[in-house]
Amino acid sequence: MAQIILTAVGSDRPGLVADLTKHVHEAGASLADSRMVNLRGHFALLALVEGSDEAVAAARRALESSASSMGLRLEVQAIDKAAATTPGSVPYRLKTYSVDQPGIVARVTEVLRKHSVNVEELETRIESAPFAGTPLFLLEAIVTLPKGTSARKVRDDLAGLGDAIGCDVDLDPA
Repeated sequence: MAQIILTAVGSDRPGLVADLTKHVHEAGASLADSRMVNLRGHFALLALVEGSDEAVAAARRALESSASSMGLRLEVQAIDKAAATTPGSVPYRLKTYSVDQPGIVARVTEVLRKHSVNVEELETRIESAPFAGTPLFLLEAIVTLPKGTSARKVRDDLAGLGDAIGCDVDLDPA
């Protein structure tokens, strides 16, 4: 089974997802995993497309030839089938809540890096927090701790960072 990763960015509009996914379907390939989002009027896609070698090649050609007419900048990358999550890694759900301030993601992920924790998924958003009078920054992630890594130590280091920057941090088994 062949696999490619698609990234696409462009102005959002109704029907864009249908236009894009039609090419994948008509080629005989399928979306295995995908993330699509409207970021304040701009469409962004990250998708894993898979199928037979012929189907994936046909999907790639169709998408590349129609990207500009769909208003998208498209990048396609073949992936190594051997790449996968480290065997024995343990998934955790990470959540942070704080007053919005620069550097939260950089500082949290630096703590994770020091423990060789891999970020599998990460989402951030700013929400209105009427009780606080300022915007609330939320970070939610799925991370994997390598075999033998102490979740307590990671949790303690994240809590220390949270105390330093005024951020609540939760790390729980996924």
